[in-house]
Amino acid sequence: MKNVGTLFFVLALLFQHAKAQNPVANPFPYGVASGDPLPDRVIIWTCLRPSTKAATAPGRWQMATDAEMKKVVKKGNFTARLENDFTIKIDVEGLKAGQTYYYQFESEGQKSLIGRTKTTPTGNIDNVRLAVVSCSNYQAGYFNAYGRIADRDDLNAVIHLGDYIYEYADGGYGDSTLVASKARALQPATELLTLSDYRARYATYRLDPDLQRCHQMHPFITVWDDHESANNAYTDGAENHNEKGKDEGDWNARQAAARKAYAEWLPIRGEADRIYRKFTFGNLAEVIMLDTRLEGRQKQIEDITDPELYNPERTLLGKVQKAWLLESLKSAKAQWKVLGNQVMFAEYNVGWAAAALPDFSPEKLESLFLDIWDGYPAERAQLIEYLKNEKINDVVIVTGDVHCAFAYDVALRPSVFSQKGQLPDYDPVTGQGSVAVEFVTPSISASNFDENVGKQRAQLFAYQMNKPLPAAPPQNVNPNPHMKFVDLIRHGYFVLDLRPEKAQADWFFVEDILKKTNQESFAEGWFTRKGENRLQKAASPVQP
Repeated sequence: MKNVGTLFFVLALLFQHAKAQNPVANPFPYGVASGDPLPDRVIIWTCLRPSTKAATAPGRWQMATDAEMKKVVKKGNFTARLENDFTIKIDVEGLKAGQTYYYQFESEGQKSLIGRTKTTPTGNIDNVRLAVVSCSNYQAGYFNAYGRIADRDDLNAVIHLGDYIYEYADGGYGDSTLVASKARALQPATELLTLSDYRARYATYRLDPDLQRCHQMHPFITVWDDHESANNAYTDGAENHNEKGKDEGDWNARQAAARKAYAEWLPIRGEADRIYRKFTFGNLAEVIMLDTRLEGRQKQIEDITDPELYNPERTLLGKVQKAWLLESLKSAKAQWKVLGNQVMFAEYNVGWAAAALPDFSPEKLESLFLDIWDGYPAERAQLIEYLKNEKINDVVIVTGDVHCAFAYDVALRPSVFSQKGQLPDYDPVTGQGSVAVEFVTPSISASNFDENVGKQRAQLFAYQMNKPLPAAPPQNVNPNPHMKFVDLIRHGYFVLDLRPEKAQADWFFVEDILKKTNQESFAEGWFTRKGENRLQKAASPVQP
């Protein structure tokens, strides 16, 4: 710990958590949270469960510069309302840049946990550290990675890239032993369709002590992916909506319910009608958060041989968001441009593995991975060409969704598999041709390759994924030379460390997700130097 004040805060919050886990004994059973930090303001959040059946419940909040809540700098009153599920979001203004603050709520004569948050810095900044997470499936395992992030005292914020909840019914998508034991039972037990459904699922998640403590210790910057609404969602529908002839109602109504619950339960500024937005950390970094799911995504194509896949008008972002992104990249004054992106951007070649799968052709196997940017290759090419033509350097893409860890150089044609009839434009030795880098975070708990296809097969797949193929076709060719790191098995998170001279991602994996544990280990670190736009392996994690 860096100081006595922080140590006091950690000890105090452990005691408070012990008191707060009984919803009957405390009107704040879901803890506290903060998010969307800016230099002069931050959102603070809580949710009440009043003792009466009234439609409103009054309370107070305060913010201080010390963990003991004695040096109060801001305070006010609030009214929790049934129409918002008694959730409270206060946009606390008039704060100092780069400052740690503590906050607390009070209602019915009882106080909430004390939360810790931090505003973003301004001016010349030497260092920013961000934990990057995604994909926390409650029934797939325990949220041990959230607990390890909560333990950290070296972060500016946590970036959550989506799949904060999963919409499936109890037992529909999880580990069989946890489902059978009822150790992680879901509310509601049915698939999420209505506003009350989504609210109840968030409430279930927010009783998890590791997630609750992670929110308590750090401000979050969040975007949704598909499972906050329904699997493989797009603007006009989803794979898991009215599928297989089921009648699950109107998609727009379901999406509106999902958006409202998200806005209520996450510490995000506004009503979540538009979640793509920017956060600046002085002159060092600009974090550009994208919505690659509901804002403008056209329906996925599920066959890689379909010529429509390459239509230059097909979009993942939508015209308005894409124009905003391009202008944001061009006008950014900070050194590092960090894109918070839900689905994997770099090219992902897997068709070669069909040789070991009797029921798959290369085309059929590749077609399983078209929900990512591979399913929108023309728009991806437009963005890569834009970075190249506008000479925009130091772009770092951070990604979730896929439940695995990857590190990539980002190039237009990194492999002979990229575009038939065209040679690669990327040199894996020198990194020439790479215009950006991408870091992909593993899941907190959602199933990865070994949990789906078995550990041995997953290890063999990972081993061969970025090495020359031993057998045709084509022989002795690396299908993914731009892929520098891959782990298909472990769960955890990475810390993105930004400094004037380099940006480095350090992956940390937890020991287990099927039992509660506080053990984690450093796996690998990869970095890019200022102006180079290519990855190199780090000897050790960055020390804060």
